Amino acid sequence: MSRPFAFRTPAQLQARFRQFRKCAKCGESLDDVEEHAHHVVPNQSGRPGNPQHAWLSSADNCVVLCHICHDAVHAGGNYRTGGVAPPGYFEHSHGPNRAAHLLWVAQLASKTRSVWS
Repeated sequence: MSRPFAFRTPAQLQARFRQFRKCAKCGESLDDVEEHAHHVVPNQSGRPGNPQHAWLSSADNCVVLCHICHDAVHAGGNYRTGGVAPPGYFEHSHGPNRAAHLLWVAQLASKTRSVWS
């Protein structure tokens, strides 16, 4: 059974491309390492069937992390209850484009507020 708001391959590839094939946290190349798609806003935050929450499975809410960084963001492997780090934590979310990263951080904050405030 698929998890609600699971990323589909196109969303993961779009995020990976946006990150210039680098880990969104450490900035190392993803080409020769185990990588994981990670929900910036946890998928557990949404309600399946609510169209306002559909963006949780989009590339906007996805960062691709190397295995080491993914384990770290989940507090040493606590995958079941989710790992929470603010969007700004993923400083390589847009590769070297700092302005795009800051805009993405602001957009995610705005989306989150519009749905859950």
